[in-house]
Amino acid sequence: MSPEKFAVWFVFSLLALLLAGCDNSLEPLDRDTGVYSIYGSLDVNKNRNEIRVRDLNVPFNTDATAEIDAAVTLENLNSGLVEALDSERFFEAGVYHHNFIVTQNIEPYADYQLTVTRSDGEQVILTTTAPTYPAPVAEPVNEKCYTPIEITFEPVYETTIAFFIEFQPRDVRKTRLGPFVIRNDSELTGEAATYTFTPVDLMKLVPGTLGRYRCTDLIIPRFEFYYAHYSPGFYESIVDNPFDAFESTQRFGAYYEDQLFVPIDTGRVCPPDCVR
Repeated sequence: MSPEKFAVWFVFSLLALLLAGCDNSLEPLDRDTGVYSIYGSLDVNKNRNEIRVRDLNVPFNTDATAEIDAAVTLENLNSGLVEALDSERFFEAGVYHHNFIVTQNIEPYADYQLTVTRSDGEQVILTTTAPTYPAPVAEPVNEKCYTPIEITFEPVYETTIAFFIEFQPRDVRKTRLGPFVIRNDSELTGEAATYTFTPVDLMKLVPGTLGRYRCTDLIIPRFEFYYAHYSPGFYESIVDNPFDAFESTQRFGAYYEDQLFVPIDTGRVCPPDCVR
């Protein structure tokens, strides 16, 4: 999968989870807040992000959703920057939807507060901490098929990294494995998240080869890692508890996508590669 296709997959997976539950015949009421349903994400790599806000005290029909009584701000709690978000309205499936546009740069490991205020003073306030943005390190580099390789992300703080691994063996289509998930549950400074793999073990997983493939069967001598790094709890909230616009209070967090290519020495080793 190309980086572009990976990015599209993550975005559509995220949106599919966030947008689940669009049944316009319902008249929702969030019994926890009674005010708004909020869902969206802050992508550290983008200079434009969207936050969808719905009024949970009106029916989901054309007339009731034409306007929304909501003022939305996003504050960087570290710098003090407060942005009043403009909204964009679009019509779909018989109702109007309101996206509030974030134009400020999202900083790694910064705290953000989203505040939605109704004209009578009622508010919904959500916070998230953007993930750090460490450059992953793979060690050792360009090793042979039977050498364990460790990929390290450092520092990370109570975050989740989800990723796919892709490689191109001979005689079969490009292979994609995953998703794999690594989590770090510590708030300690300098904590690392690591993933260790042995190339030959991944080659044995190529479908239809009965575990016979080795690194000598790689057309391109590398493994490609495409990953997304999520703010604390965000990945779990959208995977373990899919969003329901009529029942859920919120889905709000931060993330980014990136990639890492790990070169592999495809020279034969003994045993068993040298006897092939």
